[in-house]
Parts: sequence; structure tokens; C-alpha cells
Amino acid sequence: MISKLLFTATTAVALCFAASANADEIKAEVIHQWTSAAESAGVKVLAQKFTELGGSWVDNAISGGPNARATAVNRVVGGNPPAAMLFNTGAQFIELQENELLRDLTETATADNWQEKMPQALLNSGTVDGKIWALPISGNGANWFWFNKPILDKIGVSTPKTWDEVFAALDKAKAAGLIPFAPSGEPRWERLMFNAVVLGVAGRETYDAVIYKRDAAAVRGDKFKAAVKVFEKLKDYADAGSPGRSWPDSTNLVISGKALMTQGGTWLNGAFAAAGKSAGSDYECAIIGADQGMIISGDVFLFPEPADDAMGKAQDLLLKTFTDIPTQTAFAVANGTIPILKGADTSKLNSCIAQASHYFSDAKLATAGDQMMFPPAVVGAVEDAITRFWSKGGLTADQFIEAYANGLSAS
Repeated sequence: MISKLLFTATTAVALCFAASANADEIKAEVIHQWTSAAESAGVKVLAQKFTELGGSWVDNAISGGPNARATAVNRVVGGNPPAAMLFNTGAQFIELQENELLRDLTETATADNWQEKMPQALLNSGTVDGKIWALPISGNGANWFWFNKPILDKIGVSTPKTWDEVFAALDKAKAAGLIPFAPSGEPRWERLMFNAVVLGVAGRETYDAVIYKRDAAAVRGDKFKAAVKVFEKLKDYADAGSPGRSWPDSTNLVISGKALMTQGGTWLNGAFAAAGKSAGSDYECAIIGADQGMIISGDVFLFPEPADDAMGKAQDLLLKTFTDIPTQTAFAVANGTIPILKGADTSKLNSCIAQASHYFSDAKLATAGDQMMFPPAVVGAVEDAITRFWSKGGLTADQFIEAYANGLSAS
């Protein structure tokens, strides 16, 4: 398994840091992919608190989640682990855990009562065989659509709530010479966008059958097919520059008034806030088919098995930092995400995040994202099918449905 980890991780240059002249210094290198303006602001909140508690934060920000995770895995397997590393919720860390390369956080979680502080779904995403290996740090709703408010006013429509209203608004934006829809063109965000359509069109029962049970029969059912039809129609409104485009660049098209709509999770809220925009006056947000609920996702910190006592102490201080309620609240506000700790002050949340927080805290309105439930092989298989279907000249709808259904059994 160790050789597999080395083989699957992309090549990355290990960063070496000189030993501190101060033997008592609590130094912690943190590898993460938070590089956008809002994300960087959130990191500063965490780093400042860690410093206040007596630590020395060594920031290692690497653009792109896969790149950051590959670097972290290489470092861990190579025997030069960081103190903490950021992963997404889901099964991305299983191989590290199986090879006993991660610190078991169960004792800390029990002592600090994480079960009562954090949403169970997020905590479960870091639990294997009854033990906790990952600390949730941020919460998101993934199936949101974001609109430029002045454009909505210009074309004379309210924030869409149904798919018919979405397409009517897109048609009016197109007629006005604007970009109707500016999606991210990276595969993982195309997968997220498809999930948003499936939940909103096919409904919670079908969505949960696919995501929780990997039910191929549900994929071949009429409700899933209806969602595929809507997703295919949505392609006609995407601009020619979308393939390969990052989510911050797509969001900036909406922020700047060049595009009416984009799709992405609640982290997009941070991009609007960082640009000085206000929810309700500069932009609007909506879940299309809101009665079906919100797809939750998030980020977790993993803590490699400490190389020595000094790293163990640094990790202890990081854990104290990350679970401090005022710090977590300030981080969420800066980062544009949902505060995950109970007792967080939500009074400073704007209308979009306040809505998302309501969904997030209600088990009847929250459902898991595919990356939380699917093993990596299945994520890769369905993502490939979605990308091929979304691409010009790719799969037909029937071919896509079969590819997706077959992908649920990938290994």
C-alpha cells in the first residue's frame, strides 16, 4: 500500500524547513489549497489565533486541491510530514489511515466533546471503524446558483427558484447580449454542478438512492433522465470560454457584470465579499428546487502521525486553535463558509450564508455530496462520464447514463 501511495501521488518537491534555534518554539507547517482572496483571509484568522496561543504558523499554500494533497501525501510517505494538511470530506484519506500514517484523534475528540459541537455528517466523514481521523474545519452547501443582481433587475426578473424560471432568465440575458451562464470548466466542478441539477430535478429520493446506495437502476430511471435533460439544456447557455476555467474566474464574470449566473458552493460567497459586494444588492443566491434540500460538503484537517514530541505539541495547539468557537466563526465569515461549531455567532452572516446555515443544521434538509460517500475510484469514473457528456461532441445522453451507471461499480 505504501508503494501504491507513492505511485499514485504526483511528483512534488518536498519542502524542508530548518530546525528552530529555539527548542521551545511550537512550529507547525500547514499544507492547504486555500489560495483565493477569501480563502487566504480565512487562513490569516487561523494563523493569527495559533500565534496568539504561542505557536509559529508555517504556511504552505499550494494552488489546486489535487496538487496540495499530492504534495502532502508525498511528504507523509517520505517521512517528512507537515503538522497538518487540508483534505476534502470523504474517502481521500483512507489509504493514509490504513497504513497507520495518521494520528488517531479519537481521544482528543472525546475529551473536547466533538460529537456535541459538530454536525454528525461532517464528523462521520472523518470516522473509520469507530475512530476519528479528521477534524472538520469548514462547512459548505454545494448546490447553489449565483446571480448578478443588477443584471436580474435589468432584464426584469426575480431570483429564479425553479428550472423554468432559470431558463427564462438565461434567455433574457442572452438576448441582452450578456453571458447567460459562466460555469467553471474544471471536471470536479462540472461534477458538482451535475449533482446540483440531479437533486433539484430528480429529487431527494433519487439523489440519495444514487449517492448513498450507488443504485444503478435509479440512474436508469425516468427522474434521473429528466435531470440529465436539464443538464444537457444548460450546456447551451455556457459561454465558449468556460472549458478549463477555474471557479474564481467564472465567479469574477458574474461579479463584474459580464455574466448573469454561475454555479458553485457557498465558498463563492467569499469571492463576492472579497470583491466588496453585498448579498441582496449586488448578487443573489438560490438553490433551484430548494425543497429538496442542500448538498453539504466541507474541508477537514488531517494530522500525520507526529514525527517527534515537538510536532505532537504543535498539533495539539492546532487542534485547540481549530476548535475555538470565536476563531471558527471569524474564519467562516472571512472565508465565506458556514460556521460548523454549535454556539457560533451567526449574526454577522449575510443572507446567503444564513440560508445555507439553516439547511446545514437540519438533517431533513441536508444530504451528503458524492465525494463523501463514493470511494475515489467511483468519483473518478462518474466525473469522467460527466465531463465527457458536458464537452462538445462528447457522449450522448443515453451513453452518459450508461457510463454513469457503470461507474458506480468502479474499483
